[in-house]
Amino acid sequence: MNLENYYYYFQSALPLKICDEIIKYGLSQKENLALTGDYKEEEELTEEQLKDLNKKRKSHLVWLDENWIYKEIHPYIHQANASAGWNFDWDFSESCQFTKYKEGEFYDWHCDSWDKPYDLPD
Repeated sequence: MNLENYYYYFQSALPLKICDEIIKYGLSQKENLALTGDYKEEEELTEEQLKDLNKKRKSHLVWLDENWIYKEIHPYIHQANASAGWNFDWDFSESCQFTKYKEGEFYDWHCDSWDKPYDLPD
């Protein structure tokens, strides 16, 4: 899909208090190893797979799906959808990814969208 605007952002949109609450909540949750699309959560990674993963991404994450978080960010998603000219028929949010980076951890540059939908029939 070709878009005129590939991203849209707001400066200082959420109040600092809300940001602090999200960070505090995210940090209090049990973290998991952050994976890439090459690996599924259920899989036990071999040493070779873990080495490959750590070339692209080395971090931990928590998936957040609390309504109070959505209540804060959904108005901005709706506004960005309209203002960027995407006009996607949007009515659902996946869990929010809260990534924890320890010293030396990273997530290399990557693209989350493609010109065609994923072919994942299952």
